[in-house]
Amino acid sequence: GYHLWTINVDGTGLRQLTKGEWHDYNGCWLPDGGIAFLSSRIAQFAYCWHAPVGIVHRMDADGGNVKLLSANYLNDFTPYPLDDGRIIYSRWEYVDKPAIPIQSLWTVNPDGTSLSGYFGNGVLSPGTFMEARSVPGGTKIICTMTGHNGPTRGAIGIIDRSKGVNAQAAIWNITPDVPVPAVDKGNGNTGGSKVYSCPAPVDERRFLVSARGPVLVRTYEGECQSVALYRPENGMQYFNAQPVRPRRRPPVITSGNDYKGGDRRDAVMYLQDVYNGLEPHIKRGEIKRIRVVREMEKTVRIDPKYRAFGFQFPVISCGATYAGKTVLGEVPVEADGSAYFRVPAGMPIYFMAIDEHGRALQRMRSFTHLMPGEVQGCVGCHEPRRHAPGLMRGAAYRTEPKELTPPEWGVRGFDYSRIVQPVLDEYCIGCHNPVDAPKKIDLTGGKTDYFNVSYDVLARENQGPKGSPYVSWIPTYNGQEQNILETTPKAWGSAKSPLAEVVLSGHPDGEGRKRFEMDEASRRRILAWIDLNVPYYGSSETAYPELNGCRRVYPEKLDAVLADVGRRRCGECHKDGKSPRRVWTRVTEPEYNDFLLAPLAVSAGGSGKCGEDVFKTKEDADYKAILATFEPVIAMLKDTPRMDMPGGRPAPEVCRDRK
Repeated sequence: GYHLWTINVDGTGLRQLTKGEWHDYNGCWLPDGGIAFLSSRIAQFAYCWHAPVGIVHRMDADGGNVKLLSANYLNDFTPYPLDDGRIIYSRWEYVDKPAIPIQSLWTVNPDGTSLSGYFGNGVLSPGTFMEARSVPGGTKIICTMTGHNGPTRGAIGIIDRSKGVNAQAAIWNITPDVPVPAVDKGNGNTGGSKVYSCPAPVDERRFLVSARGPVLVRTYEGECQSVALYRPENGMQYFNAQPVRPRRRPPVITSGNDYKGGDRRDAVMYLQDVYNGLEPHIKRGEIKRIRVVREMEKTVRIDPKYRAFGFQFPVISCGATYAGKTVLGEVPVEADGSAYFRVPAGMPIYFMAIDEHGRALQRMRSFTHLMPGEVQGCVGCHEPRRHAPGLMRGAAYRTEPKELTPPEWGVRGFDYSRIVQPVLDEYCIGCHNPVDAPKKIDLTGGKTDYFNVSYDVLARENQGPKGSPYVSWIPTYNGQEQNILETTPKAWGSAKSPLAEVVLSGHPDGEGRKRFEMDEASRRRILAWIDLNVPYYGSSETAYPELNGCRRVYPEKLDAVLADVGRRRCGECHKDGKSPRRVWTRVTEPEYNDFLLAPLAVSAGGSGKCGEDVFKTKEDADYKAILATFEPVIAMLKDTPRMDMPGGRPAPEVCRDRK
């Protein structure tokens, strides 16, 4: 792998600091004499690609005492100390967002505490802010502004976050020959020429910048003063030019974290007033609990050619969440909106504001992380970041911080087949069965090509920019980037889902009589699934790394046999014998697929929906031929169950290489 070295200015004293079967890179000196850098030494990989994930670490100047500062499950980029001593870096994330736009700027103290969004976490364009440095003599920073894909070159911008942490007014493009779309336009990528990178301030007027080959000296006003290094004759390019001179050492931030080790490796969160930022959309008293959710890392390295539902490989959902989710637990919110509770340290977590029924009225769509022993606070929920908090000591602080109450289904990756399907089996499948399902809403749990029947019906079929007809979920496909701007409370999830209304109302009949009275635990399972952005698989582990989406199980000869039977026996009703197909195919209990039920006589167990009995009995040779195509698939699943089946185990040969 790539590793970090030090060398004297005169070229002597070359010394290797890191080694191992991973990459260590993007090193920078810290005010306390240590080094911040990125490392892929933790085995995790980008959800929408196959690259290992490098995140912020630190170490002593001699390469010893390596410590993890970031809990990101996607890549961090270009850490560097600001003039105030904090580390600024770029962070890629997509908590219930499309993958392209959000590579924004964050800060963290050199001990890993006080993580804070700096700029751009709600911006469509540019998709990436990176290579940030303090502009001498003030509080502004200079950075490269570029797109998600392609070269890391782009425009050079000055950011003044005093004008807003996502505001157009805060961005000054000082290289206007490279245009950048407005913050609420585009999709996070930029076209045209991408010229500039690696801005390095020289003084309060000038900076060095790589210009796709040479290194220029430019002023912050946009004037090119001179060429510091001419373009190399061999066609290569110069990057990361730094003035060789003494510079002022930023202040050393004294750690306020007194954690000394021990059995507890948690942290403490305090929330001053959850309604700060939610009113008037949410009335005081509506929020009863805070749910804490962990975004799960991708632990396997898969070739992107197996991608499905956008860029999922392995598939987690039908185009909604990329990442597996774990509900860590919930804590109560006091009447005044305050909460005070413990959370696990060292993992990416986010919060939901939950009502009395278990519906999420708002969610973060971002994540935070804390160091062991750290105490971190929030003023409210989606409140403006630069507003000062009011003078209020909440009722929650009158006691010790509360422990999370774990969900009754257990603290593990949210697995639809294990958590949601049993609820549907108990309350729904008496009516919503495969043979005569009302409005074709089959809620049984037979396995399909990627998922199971009820998941496909509720979430996958007839999907659009707001989810499906039954469930409001946030699409993460490329092309859906505008949805990151919709952060209004109750805009997504169970608060907008017809399925949630059915669950809460008891699904009354035409005369208003409830068809069922669902118990609270079961109701909360379904609502939680919706608000987690409809995950199906509980993790990225897969039993089939070389199938499409690392999940798709499908009979190899089915389409050919159906086409042959259709041409011969279905042409009177269906053009070219092509009968209607749903977007999914049941692979267990395949006799319940519509293309076998509809043409089969009612007397033989079919639905008879073709009108004429194409197959009078199950002994029909064509019926048997179609059914026979499933036999190899069923045998394969019996030998090697998929991860959503009892006995499913991760494939031992799956790649986990960190280089």
